[in-house]
Amino acid sequence: MLLTCIAIGTIVVSNAQAFSITNHSFENPALGSGSFFYSPTQMPGWSSTATGGPDRGIWNTTATGKDGLNIAFAYRNNAFAQQLGDVFVANRTYTLDYLQGRTGAPTRGTAELWAGGTLANGVVTGGTLLASNTVQMNSSTMDPFSLVYSTPGSGSMIGQPITVRFTGTTESGESYVSFDNVRLNAVPEPMTMVAMGAGLLALARRRRARV
Repeated sequence: MLLTCIAIGTIVVSNAQAFSITNHSFENPALGSGSFFYSPTQMPGWSSTATGGPDRGIWNTTATGKDGLNIAFAYRNNAFAQQLGDVFVANRTYTLDYLQGRTGAPTRGTAELWAGGTLANGVVTGGTLLASNTVQMNSSTMDPFSLVYSTPGSGSMIGQPITVRFTGTTESGESYVSFDNVRLNAVPEPMTMVAMGAGLLALARRRRARV
């Protein structure tokens, strides 16, 4: 029984999946202290849109709580996104972890998780928005947030490419929002693990019966 429990625990760990996100901490490009990298040039690894001027980009800042040297920022109605080389799987809980802050006055920013569609210039066309999290930042520190979505056993999102997207505020009078250290993980739903555990127990019983 002890060996069976250990095996079940091993399955839980081995089935936890961390997805690869290019330039997840926005350290590319390398920037000098206080330097900016902004529109109209695309952010490395990310598809982005800008309404004109320095409306979204990467900044080497002294913000408290940041990961590494740089953060990403977006002004009103601007966004950046990345479509991963992975698809949604049934009965999984997906957790998008990230840091969010502000570079000016209190402002809102949104994290989104999309299934399918075509990504161009920071906009997803034809996809499905599965979950979003809008937070108003009142402090200048980079604080941790999470966006969680659980896939059902079946549905149109299963097998569709995963896109993570971050947007600036849509509110007039608000300013730049910043993001950093974007990570996405998935783990099997509890009932899936119960079924797998039951299978292991049955296998253990059969082995004992043969001894």
